[in-house]
Amino acid sequence: MAHKLKIELCYTDPKIYRTVIVPERFTFDQLHFVIQCVMNWDNSHLYQFNIGAPYASDSITYIDEEDDQFDAFFGSTFRKYNAAETYLSDYFNGRQKKMNYIYDLGDDWLHIITVLKKPDTEVLVPVCIKGQQAAPIEDCGGIPGFYHLLDVLEKKRKSPDDKDLLEWAGLSGVKSYDEEYGFDLDEVNLRLKDVYPGNSLLNS
Repeated sequence: MAHKLKIELCYTDPKIYRTVIVPERFTFDQLHFVIQCVMNWDNSHLYQFNIGAPYASDSITYIDEEDDQFDAFFGSTFRKYNAAETYLSDYFNGRQKKMNYIYDLGDDWLHIITVLKKPDTEVLVPVCIKGQQAAPIEDCGGIPGFYHLLDVLEKKRKSPDDKDLLEWAGLSGVKSYDEEYGFDLDEVNLRLKDVYPGNSLLNS
């Protein structure tokens, strides 16, 4: 079978979300890369899935030897599980209906992952079936920075600082954010195929 998940970026209006179907035996590390693809990010920062409240519950994350040594020496209030060794099916087969995902622990892109009804279709590789709105670009300063960028883009009279910001963001000379970074379902699925080549859908 497979998991059908809705991934919604918090504090956005209109809502920015993607609905994906991923293989039953995917790990959380693989789901992280799926989210990177569908949100058009670069995997340039750390991430974690929180089983409960963001930053205040057990987490599923990338763990290296230094992390293990640090936690062993100083102790940790919450447990960490290795995302590369923890499967979606450990949590999404009835145990949990929602989970938090945080990407970039500085900009704090907080997402809510909602487990939807299992699809009738089996997948061998992930596929995005629905989405809405362009996602923020990397390193723009979190939700406040993202909406500031959109406000600057809509200004009729732009200051030198405004122009510098738009040039940095790759938005010089464009009329709208969507013109440059808009959500395109076909392009998203092409990115997923680049990361996970193979046939996507099988009839159940």
